[in-house]
Amino acid sequence: MILQQYIQEVLFKQRVCVVPQLGTFTVQHFPAQYNVAAHTLTAPREQVIFTQQWQDDGSCLEWIALKENLVPAVAQRKMEKYLEELKTTLQSGKPLVLPGIGQLQGDFTGNIHFHAEILPVEQESIPITPIQRQETKAPAPAPQAPPPVTMPLEPMMTEEMEDTLEAVTEEGGFKWWWAGIPIAMVVIGLATWWYVSSQAGSPGPQVQAVNTDSIKAKQLADSIKAATPVTPPPPDTLAYFAVVEEFKDSVRAARQTAKRQAWKQEVVMYKRGNSYKVAAPIRSIASDTTAELEKKKVYFKNNRIYLDF
Repeated sequence: MILQQYIQEVLFKQRVCVVPQLGTFTVQHFPAQYNVAAHTLTAPREQVIFTQQWQDDGSCLEWIALKENLVPAVAQRKMEKYLEELKTTLQSGKPLVLPGIGQLQGDFTGNIHFHAEILPVEQESIPITPIQRQETKAPAPAPQAPPPVTMPLEPMMTEEMEDTLEAVTEEGGFKWWWAGIPIAMVVIGLATWWYVSSQAGSPGPQVQAVNTDSIKAKQLADSIKAATPVTPPPPDTLAYFAVVEEFKDSVRAARQTAKRQAWKQEVVMYKRGNSYKVAAPIRSIASDTTAELEKKKVYFKNNRIYLDF
């Protein structure tokens, strides 16, 4: 069955595989786990999980179209046929084996059960012995005796030193007024400077220079811009589209347009008649339309692209 191949290829490449009208497969990663009671470390592993909830992202239709080289409309009918065959197989109760993934099996209530494939070799748990840290206490320092208290020594003075000290004290009382003369001179100088400064006139107004270089440069740029001729577009230029895909449903067309834009492809969506088209806009002269069409076929790798004027 071709859907089995689709699940195998897309699941392990994108880690998520959506099967419309069936469910979603996901590869889930389980990190390493440490068992505190058994002191063992379980290695990390990955397991495939299935849920019946799904949201069509267009991957299945695109895969079938590329696999069988079909246009989207034909690929849609093919996908619906494959899905009917898959649901019929599950409703019969027969298990559907997915090699390397597991198996699906339906029941009479319409539910689908998934049994993941068990690997033949499992990684053993690693025993880990905890390390007990022993703390060593430092011995208490021995008590030290306080330093002996030393009494300050009083200086000894002779009779000659006492006579000299008394003479200096008596003379210092009569010469303190000599220190006031320098202070008075400083005060008189500051008062004179303030008086002279107050009598001086304020400076005259300053004339601000005008930067004429910037004005001349601006005038020169304006004259060059006015003299530059504007080249009009060629009279026979055409604007048209290279249609890559065509849909009857606007939602599918919008989803495919967003997907191609995410692939850095310059495409737009527009409606023409009863269909929605995903196309690349082109602007060229009339004689280059054939060459532009060949370029788009090579760029999109699709020989069914056609031009729409």
